[in-house]
Amino acid sequence: MLRDADAVARHFAAIAASAVEIAVVAFLDPKWRLLGERRFTGGARSVVPSIRDIVRDALAFDAVFAVLVHSHPGGHPAPSRADLAYTRRLATTLRAIDVALVDHLILGSEATVSLRQRGML
Repeated sequence: MLRDADAVARHFAAIAASAVEIAVVAFLDPKWRLLGERRFTGGARSVVPSIRDIVRDALAFDAVFAVLVHSHPGGHPAPSRADLAYTRRLATTLRAIDVALVDHLILGSEATVSLRQRGML
């Protein structure tokens, strides 16, 4: 079960070592069990997951919750303005189809940032 930020970070820890930004969206059922996931690969400085694809997957999996995780290859997991704006847009869009974006984690080589824990989601 991916019930908290630590469990999610452990589950997706391998993407933190990537040389390019990788984003993964995990789709969860009401008991926080993983139904499926979608991976997006970007470049050295950014990845922009398709919100259309995320919505399609959320509906196909009949997800109740979603978690976004992405890597920062530079190692520093501080969220950028673009990260925050994208997170707000994704959360609003998913809310419209009754799916809650429960967290957005940014994985760096030495640390992880949870936007939920920082009050940014």
